[in-house]
Amino acid sequence: MEPYLVYRRSGRTIAAVLAFGFGGGTVLLGVLSSVIGAVSAAAIWAAARGYFLASVPFFLGALVLVRCRSELWFVPGARAFRMLTFRPWLFAGPSVEEAKVEEFRAVRTEVFEQVGEAASTVVSLVMASGDAVPVREFDAPEEARRVAVELAEITGLPMFGDAVT
Repeated sequence: MEPYLVYRRSGRTIAAVLAFGFGGGTVLLGVLSSVIGAVSAAAIWAAARGYFLASVPFFLGALVLVRCRSELWFVPGARAFRMLTFRPWLFAGPSVEEAKVEEFRAVRTEVFEQVGEAASTVVSLVMASGDAVPVREFDAPEEARRVAVELAEITGLPMFGDAVT
C-alpha cells in the first residue's frame, strides 16, 4: 500500500503576503508619495530605487519562506506517521520525525464553535494518554468526517464520536 498524505503545508501564502503586501506596498506607497511631491523625473527615479532597496529584505525573506514546507504522511509498511519538515535557513535539509501508530488510540473529529465566528471541524489523532493531536482543520464538517473515516480505515484506528468544544 502506498503512503497516505494526511496534510501538506507550504510557506507560499505568507511569502506572497511578505513580498507583495509589505515589500510591494512599501515600494508602491513610497513611489506614489514621491510622484505627488516630486518636481522632476530624476527625483522620482531616485525615490523608486531607494524604496525598492528598502524593500529588498521583504523580497529576500519571501524567497526563503516560499521554500518552507511540512508534510504528514502515514506509511502503512512501517505502521507509522512521518512528519517531514523543511526549513531552508537550517541548511540541514528536511528533517523527519516518526510516531508509530501504536502511540495513538483513535481518530476523532472535533467541532470548535466560537462566539461570533463560524464553527470549524478538526480531525485529531487521540494519543494513548487521551490527549488529542490536531491533524487538519476544515470549514465543512462533512469533509472533515470523510477524511477522518478515510484516515481511520487506512491506519486501522477506531473512530471516536464527534466532540463539540
